[in-house]
Amino acid sequence: MTLYDTIMPVNSGLVSPTLCLALTFVAVGIYALYQWLLPKPLPGIAYNPEATKSLFGDGPGMVRDISVTGEFGIWCTNQPWILLADFRESQDILTRRKDFDKSTFITDGMGCLGDFHARFKTNSIWKASRRWIQDLMTPSFLNTFVGPIMHSKGLELVKLFETKMNLANGRPFSVKADFDYASLDVMIGFAFGENITDTAIGPQVKSTAQLDPSKIQDGHLDEPVTFSEAPINDFLVAVHEAPEVVEKTVVAWTPRLSLWWWKKMSWYKKIFSQKDRIVREQIEKAVENYRMGEVKSGLEHMLVREETAAEKEGREPNFANHFLVDEIFGDIIAGHHTTGGAMGWVTKYLTGHPHVQSKLRSALYSALPEAVGEKRFPTFEELRRAHIPYLDAVIDEMLRLTAVTVTREALCDTEVLGQWIPKGSQIFLVSNGPGFLSPSLPIDDAKRSPTSRQAKDRSWDETKDMKIFDPERWLVQKGEDVEFDAVAGPQLGFGLGARGCWGRRLAHMEIRTVMSLLVWNFEMLEIPESLGGYAGFDGISRRPQQCFVRLRKLQAQN
Repeated sequence: MTLYDTIMPVNSGLVSPTLCLALTFVAVGIYALYQWLLPKPLPGIAYNPEATKSLFGDGPGMVRDISVTGEFGIWCTNQPWILLADFRESQDILTRRKDFDKSTFITDGMGCLGDFHARFKTNSIWKASRRWIQDLMTPSFLNTFVGPIMHSKGLELVKLFETKMNLANGRPFSVKADFDYASLDVMIGFAFGENITDTAIGPQVKSTAQLDPSKIQDGHLDEPVTFSEAPINDFLVAVHEAPEVVEKTVVAWTPRLSLWWWKKMSWYKKIFSQKDRIVREQIEKAVENYRMGEVKSGLEHMLVREETAAEKEGREPNFANHFLVDEIFGDIIAGHHTTGGAMGWVTKYLTGHPHVQSKLRSALYSALPEAVGEKRFPTFEELRRAHIPYLDAVIDEMLRLTAVTVTREALCDTEVLGQWIPKGSQIFLVSNGPGFLSPSLPIDDAKRSPTSRQAKDRSWDETKDMKIFDPERWLVQKGEDVEFDAVAGPQLGFGLGARGCWGRRLAHMEIRTVMSLLVWNFEMLEIPESLGGYAGFDGISRRPQQCFVRLRKLQAQN
C-alpha cells in the first residue's frame, strides 16, 4: 500500500463529494469571518501593522507591557482606540466640543464605585450628583473646615518622618504608604468630620515611636530600613484597598465580566460591605447633626443640598439614597489615592533635584518670616495666605510630568485633525508625548476644528529639554515681580473643562500644605539610584512605584 492509498479517496464511499464540498465552504467561511473580525485601521491614521494580524489588535502587546512596567493601563475593546498627541486639539475636545464625552473606558474601569459622579456621561444624573457636592470646593468650606485637618495631618507626618529618620540613622526608608495614610485621613475628615475618630496615620506614629532602636537590623548606609505598617481600622483598610480594584479592572480584558466575577469573591465583599455599613452609619450621624443645626462635614453639606432639592421638587428628602453612599465613598477613594501619589511624586522630584528643593525652601522662608523668626512651623492660615509662586510652579511641573492619559468617547461620527472618527471610538489624549515631553508635532491649522483655530495657542519654549523637571517653566516676569502662570504651557494633570477633576482645589491645597511643612522641616538627601527613578503605575492616577527618602532635620527653623 502506498502513501497515496492511505488517503481516503472521494470515490471510496467514506467521504462523499457533498460532504467534502461542505467542509470546504465551512473552512472558507471561517477564514472569511476571521478576516472580517480582524481590526481595520481608520483611514489616514497611523497604526501598528502587527495589530492588524490579531483579533485583539494592540491589546496583547499592551497588557504584556503593562504587566512589566505598570504604565498606561488599557484593555481590549471592540471600539477603536485613537491616541491624540496634540495639546491644542485635546484642549478643544475637553473644553469646547460637544461630540465627545466621558469614555466607556472610564465608566467600566470605575465600575466598583457604583453611582459615583465621575462615572456618568454628562447628563441629568451627573448634574444631580454634582449638585450634592457643589459646596465642597468653595473657599469657605476648604479654608475653614478642611484646611486645618490637612495642616494637622501634615504635622503628624512630620512627627512620623522624624521618628523614622532617627531610627534609620542616616539610611533611607520608604514613605509611600505614609503619604497614602495621611491623605486617607484628610479625606475621612473631609467627608465625616469628627464622626469617625479612627485614623490611619495615628497608629503609624504610635507604633514607630515605640520601636526599640536596637531592634533595627544593621545594614549598609544605602540599604533601606523597612518599617512595619501598624494595623488600621477595617473601614480604613477598605478605603485604602478599593483603588486597587479599580486598577485591576482597568487592565482586565473584559472589565464588566471581571467585575461581575470579583463581586462573588470574599475579598471584594469584605471591602464593599464595609463601605455600605459604615457610610450608612455615618449618614445617620450626619442627619442627627444636621437636624440639630450643625453642618460642618462634607456629608452634612450634601444632606443640606438633598433637602433643598427635595423642597424644589415637592418630595421628601431621601437621605438613604444609594447615590449618596456611592458619591461620598467615591470622593474619598479618588481624593486619597490621587493626592497621596502626588505628594510622593513631589518628594521624588525634590530629592532628585536638590537645587529646586533648596530654592523652594528659601521661597518658603522668605514668604513666612514670622514663623522663621519664632522658630516654629507656619500655621495653616499663614500658608494659605502666603504668596509663593515657586511653590505653585513646583506642583504644576510635577503634574505636567506625571499626568495620566485623559480619555474621551466619540458620541457620533466626527472628525479630529481632518480624520474620520467613528462613533464609539475611545480617544486617548496623550500627556506624555509631543507637546509635553518632546516638541509638538507640526500640524496644518486648516485641519484643526474651527473652535481650535479660534483659541489661543498655549505653548512655551520647546527648545529646552521638556523631559526634565524645571518649575521655572511656569514662572513669568510681570514688571519687577516673578509670578506663577497656570496657563503658561500645556497641562492635563487635572484634565480640563466641565469634566475635569472636581477635587483639584482640594488636592492642590493638600499638596501645598503638607509638602510645605515637610520641606520646612527636612532636607531630602541623595538616595541610591536603585531607590530612585520615576517609574509609575497607571490607574485612577499615575502613582510612583516606589518613594524613598533619606532625611536630615533642619534645626534652625523650629
